[in-house]
Amino acid sequence: MQRQFSYRQGDRAEYLAQYILSAFAIVVHVPRQEDVGTDFHCSLLQRDGNNLRPTLPFNIQVKSAGDDVLKNGIIFGRITTAGRWRKHEIELLCQTDTPFLIGLVNLESQRLDLFSTITRYFILSNWQGAGLPREVAMLPYEPAGAAHLGAGTQIVLDPKPDMPQTLWRLPLGQPIVSISIAESEDPERCEQIKNVLEPYLRMDQENAVCFRIGLGYFTWPLIIHTGEALGEVVGVALSSPSVSLQVCNNSCAQP
Repeated sequence: MQRQFSYRQGDRAEYLAQYILSAFAIVVHVPRQEDVGTDFHCSLLQRDGNNLRPTLPFNIQVKSAGDDVLKNGIIFGRITTAGRWRKHEIELLCQTDTPFLIGLVNLESQRLDLFSTITRYFILSNWQGAGLPREVAMLPYEPAGAAHLGAGTQIVLDPKPDMPQTLWRLPLGQPIVSISIAESEDPERCEQIKNVLEPYLRMDQENAVCFRIGLGYFTWPLIIHTGEALGEVVGVALSSPSVSLQVCNNSCAQP
């Protein structure tokens, strides 16, 4: 019996992520037999005296912060060696059932960075008539600095029969929070993390409701400042053939 080194590093990243997440959330590991792209089903924990109660649910996919992920992003929808398109991976990414986060683990520094995938709503909204891409690359830590978070870029791929021809490079922005294993032992720090995470999860829930009832309206953060409260957001109401934008603080009413 043997296991590839890269896979083992991914296993260790999941172990570390689970321990850190368990400091402020219920964390249920998805068994290999049930793994369809989500590593943990979670729910933020609210403290009431000496009791803990689950509040906001979310799902998370965990990756080790290796060179390939940092360069090429987290890929959804690649073609298998047998030539089949993994369309279901893009459908999973674009689901509106539960808020979806991506966690990057740095094993060297023993730190977990949590990213929102709220920009997936650009795909759901068929942004500028782009259609469904063949692949989506979700890019952590992009854009850098004070650049605004947006719809990313689209690259034309080599044509394949009965498949879209686009790679959509979609930025995740900066991590919502970054927490080390040592910080996860600090109850006050964990409360801060929950307070920062909650508005992002609520935003994801609100976007999902709008899409389910056919409003075609969603919001996303203009800039994500790690560890800071959700600030300025953009709200967009989609109408054919035009798109109208409104920038506001914290929440947007439909234009």
